[in-house]
Amino acid sequence: MSELNNVNQSAESNSTNDSERTGTNLESEGISGAMRSAVASTVSKYKRSGKVVGVKDNHPRMTAKMRCFTGCVAQGLSPREAYVKAYDTRRMSDASVITEANRLMRDPRVNSLLEHVWESVEQNIIDDAVATRRKIMGDLLKHADDDKAKLGDRLKSLELMGRAIGMFTDKTEVKTETVDAEQLKRELDEHWTKFKAVH
Repeated sequence: MSELNNVNQSAESNSTNDSERTGTNLESEGISGAMRSAVASTVSKYKRSGKVVGVKDNHPRMTAKMRCFTGCVAQGLSPREAYVKAYDTRRMSDASVITEANRLMRDPRVNSLLEHVWESVEQNIIDDAVATRRKIMGDLLKHADDDKAKLGDRLKSLELMGRAIGMFTDKTEVKTETVDAEQLKRELDEHWTKFKAVH
């Protein structure tokens, strides 16, 4: 029991020493609370762009021409063609246009925008393919269940639905022929002699 009392007393003296060292007494806790409330009540000023005033932007914004260039590349134009479309290149050589187009393609702002555009385009293609498949399968099912349709048309609808889900696979026969090395050498020698005779 005495050991337990000794442990408690040493713990109390340690906490007292810690509060004296760090200055966390009642008086300083009141100041830190007042500082916290003052900081919480401050209102940050924002620029028109939405950035906080006084914070430097390490990444400059994309210009309209850069966005036009990125849009043209996303539509499938080559970087050179996109640069010609987005920028005034009348006084530039073809080599300069290619150099500047490649420089823009390496720009992280252009890269990130292109990645975002291509991800959304890819997702739209996938969504469109799924929707198209669903529509076609629904129409085929309606046609197969239609009692007024001809029996041949209904069977064709069922066949197409079965092919779409992989029920019917066409078998292809692959024939492999083994060739003896000696026979191959003889045939090559014959062709070589015929070739020499012609030339």
